[in-house]
Amino acid sequence: MFKTQIQFQKKWAVLWNCLLLGGSLLLPFHPVVAQDKAQFSGDLQSNTKFFIADSARGAVNVPFYDYLFFGSENWLNLNCRVQGYEIGARFDFFQNTNIFSPTVAYSGQGIGRWYVSKHIENFSITAGHFYDQYATGHIFRAYEARPLGIDQAILGVNLGYKFNNHLNARASSGVEKNIFTTYRPVLKGGNLEGNWTIKKASIIPGIAYLGRTIDNETMLSIASEINSYPLADRFVPKYNTNAVALYNTLSVGNISWYIEGAYKGEDVIRNTAGRLKNPSNGYVLMSSLSWSRKGLGIVVQGRRNKNFDLRTSPQQTFTKGLINFMPPLARQNAYRLAGRYNAATQPLGEMAFQAEITYSPKRSLIFTFNATNITNPDDTLLFREIYLDATIKPKGKSYKGTIGIQAVDYNQFVFEQKGKFVNTFTPFAEFVYKFTKKQSLKTELSYMFTERNRRLLGKKDAPYEQDKGDWFWVLAEYSIAPAWSFALSDLYNIDPDHNLHYPSIFVSYTRRASRFALSYVKQPAGVVCTGGVCRYEPAFSGVKLDITTSF
Repeated sequence: MFKTQIQFQKKWAVLWNCLLLGGSLLLPFHPVVAQDKAQFSGDLQSNTKFFIADSARGAVNVPFYDYLFFGSENWLNLNCRVQGYEIGARFDFFQNTNIFSPTVAYSGQGIGRWYVSKHIENFSITAGHFYDQYATGHIFRAYEARPLGIDQAILGVNLGYKFNNHLNARASSGVEKNIFTTYRPVLKGGNLEGNWTIKKASIIPGIAYLGRTIDNETMLSIASEINSYPLADRFVPKYNTNAVALYNTLSVGNISWYIEGAYKGEDVIRNTAGRLKNPSNGYVLMSSLSWSRKGLGIVVQGRRNKNFDLRTSPQQTFTKGLINFMPPLARQNAYRLAGRYNAATQPLGEMAFQAEITYSPKRSLIFTFNATNITNPDDTLLFREIYLDATIKPKGKSYKGTIGIQAVDYNQFVFEQKGKFVNTFTPFAEFVYKFTKKQSLKTELSYMFTERNRRLLGKKDAPYEQDKGDWFWVLAEYSIAPAWSFALSDLYNIDPDHNLHYPSIFVSYTRRASRFALSYVKQPAGVVCTGGVCRYEPAFSGVKLDITTSF
């Protein structure tokens, strides 16, 4: 008995020291002692901006440029693993940050995340903040995208159970994080997923459920807004909304087919005019088919969705309070001008198709072709892209080159609530030369023509300025692996009414697990996408200092 008690006390002491890991964030002078093979790890990310007003480029008339001049975001993660437990906490510190709102400064500090998890044979338990996703995320995705100010962790309990090598289940309940507080509506859900191989075929079927219950305070706010409408537009909102998804991946040889269908019951959402409405249902149907063999790969994707804006409550807008994630079916372009116009997913309704072909007749040559077409339910064009590039890397040579072209039709009024259609044509080129195994030089050149149909294709469209007109981009980046990287770039707006340069100077230094980056940046306004999540960003002018490290 006494031996058992001593073992229990010793085990509790180890766990207590791990818990002090989180407590030390609030009590920085409290010593934390590691014992009994406890493993500690952590990481730090610090982003600092110095704002320099520039009226010519639109970086003006917001607090950051008028009187704040400085903003910073910092995240410190600390984790401890011991005797099957994992305990962690993250300290967040924001000072005059613009990541939550591009025009409104936010300052605050506190515990941004904490969690305790334990694996017991086939059973897993997590209490605190957790991230998770069901299928592709159409009905539920708790995730983080720091550059866009998104941290949709769930504060609650997440359970998992592995029945055998073929069947897994998850279930969770909690509330969604809102910086240092939480949204009030309660979420609960579950996911059952299998994995079987039948001769030369494999299947990965699954079913997922998500339920949301609105609290009384939020419901009163919703009802108050509805009661301000004319009688003909009023309706009785429901407290509960449920969504379910069925999905499967079938792989046979070099063919893979994914299909997913999701259905959401009656819900209160906002239409494009910002008014509340009460559709009886919403749905998503998505499919992806891929085929490959030596030197050739083909991927075809399609999705149709309607009324699938799923949030903690309709009082939240833009990226706030999102419960799900609808990945865009447009290509995510890496080149600067090719990625200027992005197609953010339209949850209220869209029909999207994408096809990509990769062809390599020999190891030194690769062709990539991509076509995307996105419309809304009434067949109005939202986005269209035709993309083609060729990459050559001769065997035994120290250089690699890529050339390509892109044509885009972009409904700026839908995506940015301004302007009309923008149709572009963008040729681009990239060249990389390796002087030694450690030293290399990369250069990029691209030019974006606007009014493509009238200027290049001879169509008799009425001339009008599309967005800000033509652009030219040049970049030179010199790298000394593994430590140094230097870059100079210029984004030049050639339009006679603007005729502005947006130069950037960048240097970074990496030593072991730490990286330091300093840049002077002039950036035009536009839609910025990170990991498939898009939002409008105003112009930026100033200096950025970014530090990351892990230990």
